[in-house]
Amino acid sequence: MAFPCETVVWKALPAIKSSLAKALVKAGMTQVQVSKILGTTEATISHYMKGERGSSVVLGQHIQDNIDKLAKKINTGSLSEKQITQEVCSICQQVRDSCAVCGAETSQDCTHCSHA
Repeated sequence: MAFPCETVVWKALPAIKSSLAKALVKAGMTQVQVSKILGTTEATISHYMKGERGSSVVLGQHIQDNIDKLAKKINTGSLSEKQITQEVCSICQQVRDSCAVCGAETSQDCTHCSHA
């Protein structure tokens, strides 16, 4: 049995980080800069960019819009590390609330997300 937090760590966070990395590179940051911001290696960012990691969860448009907004804020340098963490946690909660992690058709079928 996988606990909800395990599923989030293995699926949701990589999807969020992948989407955020792509948005930051699109905004003009280098993969080196993005790796430092996300606290990961340059190789991981490269895998995100190629779709080799973080692609097992489909994020809804609303969530993607929030990731894009976060990327813009990060790119302007207006957020502290703590604020970035808080924003990513908020997006992660949105992913959990949407059943994107477990893929349930309805919240009644869900066994992993925050409303389960």
